[in-house]
Amino acid sequence: MTKLTCLPFGIGSLPHTDPGKACACILNAFPSSPFWPELPRRDWRESMGVEQARDLPGFHLDESAQRAYFDASEDIADGLGRFYENYLSLNIAEYAISTEITPGLEVMVNTIKQRGTRPTVLKGQLTGPTTLGLILKDENRKALLYHEQIMDVLVKATAMKARWMASAMAQVCDQPVVFFDEPMLQSIGSAAIPIDRDVAVARLRELVEGVDCLTGGHCCGNTDWSILMEAGLDIIAFDAWHFTHTLTLYSEQLRRFIERGGLVAWGIVPASVEGAEISAEALSDRLENGLVHVSKACDIPTGQLLAQSLITPSCGLGSLTESQAETILAKTAEVAAMIAPA
Repeated sequence: MTKLTCLPFGIGSLPHTDPGKACACILNAFPSSPFWPELPRRDWRESMGVEQARDLPGFHLDESAQRAYFDASEDIADGLGRFYENYLSLNIAEYAISTEITPGLEVMVNTIKQRGTRPTVLKGQLTGPTTLGLILKDENRKALLYHEQIMDVLVKATAMKARWMASAMAQVCDQPVVFFDEPMLQSIGSAAIPIDRDVAVARLRELVEGVDCLTGGHCCGNTDWSILMEAGLDIIAFDAWHFTHTLTLYSEQLRRFIERGGLVAWGIVPASVEGAEISAEALSDRLENGLVHVSKACDIPTGQLLAQSLITPSCGLGSLTESQAETILAKTAEVAAMIAPA
């Protein structure tokens, strides 16, 4: 059994606009395994990908349109040279999370210090490369996913930012964890958005290898789960309310993932009004049934699968009311306590 067995985890976003209040509600619900919150309602720049693109060569923040974009018409040779120098020298200070744009990390670290506690784990999150490449566009609104040089910059910058984040979180917890959120992986196999599976795996693997802490990957839709399993991530997080049955399509890969010590984060509490209303007992029953189903279908002992499980909401909670989000966090902790081995 790992020290993370059945801990409750959060996915990332909350609807709050006060970072102090957001951090307090997280610590009240998850004292041993908090996460620092992203608060997109507080500032549009807390939306996915903006922090990671900030200050990179050729990137701009357009306040009027509330978007980050890359200007392909610019000469960025000098900027690229400085970027790769920083990368090769591991100058992670250049990739610090902005306390102005994204205050949740600093506020969480300071709140933990003020409380005089030391959580088992503190989780942070960044946007994964496939999603980053699809949501970030050039000046003509074309996705950057197929621009090899700029994607190389985005992947390496994300790895540096993750290293900096992990070092900041390590001040106040036993084990920092960085998740890479990849909602766009649900487009794998879509004719409308062609995504090369092997490239997606390789880019995620480069991130994992560039970070010196536990790493996780999250997709809130259905996807080819073997991408996350084969990328070297320590944790895979998925919407277990809707998609538990899809894990069994990758039984061999899941067995190998569990055998090497990987953790499955079961997003059993819907990140919706429904999730705030359904009982913890009903959620726990559904999770137990899912664990048994996956263990039988994939020939993994149920006890081992449970010992390598975390409990989460199905996705971020930024679209809900503060009250609903806080209820779902509390319910996630309740389910985790109910399901944990004695």
